[in-house]
Amino acid sequence: MSLTARKYQAKSSEDYVQKMGSVPKISKEEKQQRLATILGDKAGGMQRLGQGMIGPIQIRLRYEGMVRNVLLEDTLERGPLMPYDILDDLGMAYVLNATDAEVKIQVFEGKQAFPYLFRVASFPRIRKEDLYYLRVNAVEYAQDESRQAIQKQEDYKLIVLLEGAIVDFGGGSGGVSPAGSPTGGRATGISAGPTGAVREKTVLVGAGNPLEPVDFYSAVSMIEIEQLEASRVLIHPQDVRDLYTWDINVTGWSFKDRVFAGERITEFGEFQLQRSVMVPQGEIFLAADPEFVGVFPVMYSLDVEENHLVEQFYKGWVMDELIGMLILNARGLARIVKVDAYTDIDTFAEYPSQATRIADRGLYA
Repeated sequence: MSLTARKYQAKSSEDYVQKMGSVPKISKEEKQQRLATILGDKAGGMQRLGQGMIGPIQIRLRYEGMVRNVLLEDTLERGPLMPYDILDDLGMAYVLNATDAEVKIQVFEGKQAFPYLFRVASFPRIRKEDLYYLRVNAVEYAQDESRQAIQKQEDYKLIVLLEGAIVDFGGGSGGVSPAGSPTGGRATGISAGPTGAVREKTVLVGAGNPLEPVDFYSAVSMIEIEQLEASRVLIHPQDVRDLYTWDINVTGWSFKDRVFAGERITEFGEFQLQRSVMVPQGEIFLAADPEFVGVFPVMYSLDVEENHLVEQFYKGWVMDELIGMLILNARGLARIVKVDAYTDIDTFAEYPSQATRIADRGLYA
């Protein structure tokens, strides 16, 4: 291959300025119209170019919060907090005290419950150089992940409140057992709770046994004798897989066909399933509609403010909200508990009465 000498002619910057100056200018509207034409060309090279620009691998699915599906959201006005009325002969409420993430249980003779608001916050930040190194929008990613983290904090506090309300309502954690019987009669048979706490709306499943339809029917019957209907199920993704193992004689061919066709189990019978990794494994909650359970007061929803650490070369934000949680009708709650979930010593220390009842029934050795 022979080398051929090529002659280059130098040009000054003034030549380029003069050349570009002769190019006609287009308006903003014309630019938007041309861009829309390019993006609208489905068979053109722009779409193929966009498909080739693969973004970063996603680490996990987006987290979907469940608090607003269990409690009735109430946007508060600025000023002093107003109580919530309880039209009930019991006059009890369960207010979340987020100072130590415990449930504060009080009896309100006036049948009013004052909301206790607490703050949920997150402080995302990214390095300044990542804004230049990375091709993705790191700011949007960091803020979105923080929103999901706040939703997880909300759901964690909700689970603590639900557990405390269910156990105390049955008189199993040292609280005062409500007097009288449910509005639908005595809790007997599948509607009765564990031995020694018949009023507690808890169904125990023996160690090593998966969930069965009868477990859900027993739990929902505990709510139905209170003249309520439970249709919402909060469940861990691992426990949902028990439903996939149900026999064909229980589910029918249509159920199995939909599963093998790739459909996810989001409901069965009268129940709507909401999966969440914040629900403890081995513990399934059933709840009535939000207007029959409690409220979720919100003084102000998620607020984002800049909090850059310039001297440390960080871009940062403060994301927070001021909220509260109240269970005003514990009759609309029930749960299913796998004994396996309560074999941990820390869990026994947290729920001594539950561990004792399991041992008394011979379900746990």
